[in-house]
Amino acid sequence: MSITVYTKSGFCGMCLANERALDSAGIEYTEAILDDVDQAQIEEWKTTLGMNAPIVITDTETGSWSGFRPDKIGELASSTAA
Repeated sequence: MSITVYTKSGFCGMCLANERALDSAGIEYTEAILDDVDQAQIEEWKTTLGMNAPIVITDTETGSWSGFRPDKIGELASSTAA
């Protein structure tokens, strides 16, 4: 399972909440900064995932998302526990 969490530089409440929830669920992830991502990729994510940070990219059945989504983190936790 591969999970990358793209966060804003500086303070981002939803980014922090997302990382805390992933940590609490014992889910491993890689953190990256949105400022380091190609603008074309960001525009694609805005179109397909939404405009909220963080952007969470997974290769799981749960799929990728934007913003703080406890429901998606719960799905990831359930799939890793199975």
